[in-house]
Amino acid sequence: MLTTVWVGLAGALLMFAGDMLLYYTPKGFSYGPKSSKEEKIQGIIDVMKRLPAKRIMAAGMIGPIAAFLYCVGFYHIVLISNEQSHTLAMAAFLLSCFGIITGGAYHSHCVYLGLLGDDKYRNALNIVAKYFQKLPLVLYAGEGAGFLLLIYLIAAGHTMLPRWMFLVSPGILFLLKPAVGRLPRAIRVIVSGGWTNLISVIYYAAVLVVLSI
Repeated sequence: MLTTVWVGLAGALLMFAGDMLLYYTPKGFSYGPKSSKEEKIQGIIDVMKRLPAKRIMAAGMIGPIAAFLYCVGFYHIVLISNEQSHTLAMAAFLLSCFGIITGGAYHSHCVYLGLLGDDKYRNALNIVAKYFQKLPLVLYAGEGAGFLLLIYLIAAGHTMLPRWMFLVSPGILFLLKPAVGRLPRAIRVIVSGGWTNLISVIYYAAVLVVLSI
């Protein structure tokens, strides 16, 4: 069972590394916490279009690989749950997998924003950006439902984890995204930009500590 947790942690760290390869810059993003979705995407494009093409292509390829590792990691939900909650645990596992598979595709599509970032590709870029904005809806729907079930399983005492562990579950930690989005620019690009993966890093690390005690 711990093996799946370690693999999940590896997937979260790998996807986070992919995030940093895609758009990390010491200057940080140009947009602020109150910027619109369009302004935020444009801010990411402004960073990526200045990066070497090979760097962002390598980052995009990480997405599907990390998503696979994530799926292995999500199976720990089934393994830590009691027999009476097997159906709910399996649903949480499958929904989370559905979400992160879309997330891997979302990650790989970031590459197009960088490659088409030049103004001469503006029409194609606008089409890609619109499609890009739709993928998170599927990602958050799948993972969101899976994480809600995980919160319930932990909080209701249906797992091997102590009930308080629901506080560091990915679904709860995700709610802190608006707060981390207000961090200083140089830190925000790391923490806020990679928050959707850092929440899993924190959760898996906590699971490993608790189950090793």
